[in-house]
Amino acid sequence: MWKSCLAAPLLMATLLVPLEGRACATCACGDPTLTSMGTEQPFAGRLRLANQVRAWSLTIGQDAVDASTLRELRMDLSVAYAPLPWLFLSATLPLQTRSLQQISLSRETAWGPGDMEVGAKVFIFRDREFSANHLIGVLAGARLPTSPTVQDADGRPLSLDAQLGTASLDPLLGLSYSTFRGDWSFLASATGYLPTRGREGFRAGASLRTTLAAQLQPSPRWAVRLAVDSRLEGPSELRGVADPVGSGFLAFVSPDVLFSPVTDVIVELGVRVPVLNLLDDVRQSPILQASIVYDL
Repeated sequence: MWKSCLAAPLLMATLLVPLEGRACATCACGDPTLTSMGTEQPFAGRLRLANQVRAWSLTIGQDAVDASTLRELRMDLSVAYAPLPWLFLSATLPLQTRSLQQISLSRETAWGPGDMEVGAKVFIFRDREFSANHLIGVLAGARLPTSPTVQDADGRPLSLDAQLGTASLDPLLGLSYSTFRGDWSFLASATGYLPTRGREGFRAGASLRTTLAAQLQPSPRWAVRLAVDSRLEGPSELRGVADPVGSGFLAFVSPDVLFSPVTDVIVELGVRVPVLNLLDDVRQSPILQASIVYDL
């Protein structure tokens, strides 16, 4: 009998012992919006992993004259961590396979790691600490010279267009604004790159990349997103000689579908369709992409 009398208080004491709380990312930031990598709301300790796959091609030069076709399949492995409620640190390592075919049908093929990108995003304004409706962030970072020089079977370096990166240190600076209004969310961002000199004295042109996006999420499990992405790029330079090929303006219309099969996992499928191509002597194909994001 006395054992039964002691059991009840011991059980109550066990239930009252505080345990470490665990919550999904939506609960922790107070925002149920499904977000792709880099567009999320921050909270201290948030850790995200992502894997994005993209496939695209482009043609340089004039058909039947000097055209060459570049094709690439790329997988970006990304990690982002927020040590503080206002700071996100991120890193992305691309793994690529690339082929370059000349009009003569000669082909160069390369595969391996590309140039890694690291960044720090500082949120300089939020209208409230929990479940913010407005966020302004500043991004600073760099593209690092991590791609190796790929060589052919005879030990000669492949052409610059066939290489997996420029192997240059390219600083970047960006600004973003996000707003969340019920089932709708909106994003505007601009990021500038200022490349330095890299492999074989090549220096890519300075560029500005922008995104304007609207997203409708009628359900906690799925959302549709429509964006206009653009790139403005200056002429590149090789050993002091300017090369205008590839410079100019390019805009895409980018529809996406986001789906969350389980808590803290987001699958995104989309395409980037070029609608305004003012690039010098370059024709860009649509870009197919698929990604999965996981909040730990």
